[in-house]
Amino acid sequence: MPRWKNVLQTSDEVYRVKRNAVLREATRIIARKGFHNTSLDDVAEALQVSKGTLYNYVTDKLEILFECHMMSLDMGLQAVAFAEKHGTTGYSKLRLNLRAYIRWQNQALGAGGVTSDVSALRPADRRKVIDRRDEIEDRLVSFIEEGMKDGTIRRVDPKLAVFTFMGAVTSVQSWYSPKGRLGLDDIADGMVDLLMHGLGTSANPDDIDLIEIPPAVPLDVFGAETARQAADASIAPTASKGADMGSPEKGRRRRVPQIGGARTGITAKKSRP
Repeated sequence: MPRWKNVLQTSDEVYRVKRNAVLREATRIIARKGFHNTSLDDVAEALQVSKGTLYNYVTDKLEILFECHMMSLDMGLQAVAFAEKHGTTGYSKLRLNLRAYIRWQNQALGAGGVTSDVSALRPADRRKVIDRRDEIEDRLVSFIEEGMKDGTIRRVDPKLAVFTFMGAVTSVQSWYSPKGRLGLDDIADGMVDLLMHGLGTSANPDDIDLIEIPPAVPLDVFGAETARQAADASIAPTASKGADMGSPEKGRRRRVPQIGGARTGITAKKSRP
């Protein structure tokens, strides 16, 4: 990996960006090989660091899996917010949400195959993930209900439609390849066209897809303004004179503020359709 360029001001900033670089790379490895087939040794080897150095940033694979889920859900909430800002009908909001999420999820995180494995999480982490996932599902259901009221979506079971759509969207990572015949924009547009065709009515305008989806997540889930430098970061502690990563125990105690709101509040798992 490229060496750290020493452009940040504090050791906390250095730690946050380097930890985000670890999570990004670990996520891609796990998405490719599968959670149960990936070890921390695999992650350390890919990052070209020792396993001991890796423990400065994560405690175990389950922490990586949890953070993957939360970053993916953060992007889901951003896609919802983007749709609410730019959509004018229930149909257009749902369509924009799906296009944005497919684009951002598979470009920024590539964790679709990782975040489908909720059962492997620790019980407390699983409840937090379910709580945030339910929030996204509720907002997508509201888009469909809005569309049925404004005449842009035909009468369907909103929850069944949301679960059908999200099942298709989260499966993209299992087959998408940057070297494939179709780019992410083509995949997002094609999938959304197929999925939405069964919902729409003749009331929808022809210019919905003229709204451009930003190529990157507006609020980077890997660490706000410093996240874009993650690709230039070497996670070795010696790469920056100002960084004191300390012992593995010290690294575990230093937690990074999360993007997308407080991760608190536990609710029971909602009934599925």
